[in-house]
Amino acid sequence: MDFKFVIRDDINVRARSLIDYKYKDYSKEDIARAVAFYLDLILDCKHETIAVGFGNVSLLSMAFLLALHKSGKEYTLAYHDGNFNFADHKDLYSHLFFAGVTSFEIQAKLDALLEDNPERITFIDTKLFEEVAFSYHKTDDLIFDYSKDKKINIVELNNVGLLYTTEKIEGSSIQAAMDNYFDENDYVVLMRPFQHIGVGTLSIYPAFFKAKNISLCPFIGDWEEEYHKATHIHIDPHMMSIGCALPEKLRMLTSGGYNFNSDCVNYVTSRSEIENIVDCFGTARCPPPLAIRQLKNSTGSYFTWVNKFVSPISIANTGQLSFTTTDGGFDKLLEQKIVTNDIVEFIDNSYNFKMVGKYVDKIRMSHILYPMDEFKRLFIAYSGIREFGVVFEIVDGLKNPVIVVNEDDLDKASETVSRYHIEAKLKTK
Repeated sequence: MDFKFVIRDDINVRARSLIDYKYKDYSKEDIARAVAFYLDLILDCKHETIAVGFGNVSLLSMAFLLALHKSGKEYTLAYHDGNFNFADHKDLYSHLFFAGVTSFEIQAKLDALLEDNPERITFIDTKLFEEVAFSYHKTDDLIFDYSKDKKINIVELNNVGLLYTTEKIEGSSIQAAMDNYFDENDYVVLMRPFQHIGVGTLSIYPAFFKAKNISLCPFIGDWEEEYHKATHIHIDPHMMSIGCALPEKLRMLTSGGYNFNSDCVNYVTSRSEIENIVDCFGTARCPPPLAIRQLKNSTGSYFTWVNKFVSPISIANTGQLSFTTTDGGFDKLLEQKIVTNDIVEFIDNSYNFKMVGKYVDKIRMSHILYPMDEFKRLFIAYSGIREFGVVFEIVDGLKNPVIVVNEDDLDKASETVSRYHIEAKLKTK
């Protein structure tokens, strides 16, 4: 099973320049030059183990990630906890490429990391790289084959663990997205940070491989400048919590990674006339869309399996969802690596399923799922609030986390929830 993608000749990508901070239109040739530049940069890297950390989405970071894929090099995903704490696990790899843009505050932290480790970190998004990349003397063919066996690793609890062993994991999800909810005439506006592979396979990569027009929005000010052009957007809880405006009409709105319940549907439909709402299911080791459900008319609808490489399994007695692949690639992983936290009910003796619960209650923060005890410890550390509780409210039959604080702590809690992208409601006692 092969997954090969090509960037179309008439693609147009709008992105903000680091040189003059203005939005500009970039063509296929611009992308081809940038990918060729970063490919040479990666191939010239002599470091034994390389890692990638993420900031907010940008065209330069996208060109780098496409080049990294084409290079064939194995690498480690180095996620951060919201504090860009790469120094905590710097001994796990020899060089870190930081891809994406950040706020001035966060960039100051990263610059300090660079000063302490001048030979061990490269920032992808710089004025110098932008100037060189878009005028590079080579161009790439922009054909990308996701069929190779290659180890992708991840930093977990300050250790490096195996994420998966074949690019078909990513390729099959990209193909499923393109087949099921992307249209070649879409105008896709993206704001969600490129913080993990799942965001890429669900929305960013399929947009680049199929859509004609794309606008990349690292920050809310960029979104406010570009959102009205969209016919297709991806939305997350952070965007809803800060009140991102929506276009008057949309062909497609997608989401994924959390329970997109009737409250979420009411939020988006009260702000835009939307033809299609698609909720996508995936996991860290099998990124979305593995399955999708249509939410335009029913939030109780079941997930339809759409991935042609990954197949689901329900574990007897628990109902927990697990996976296998057509090539048996997960045989190389420990069993606990492929068991999800999701409890499901299969429909009509098929791969289609309803989500009925979680095996362990967790809360997503900075795009990482934390067990309750660990989340509470981090919330205290980040907010300074010691008197709070976490309860769960049932919406559409599923538990949704709610952080309950004293009224005097509401402003501080709101700032923490926004800053660290905590996917939970906030209420006062």
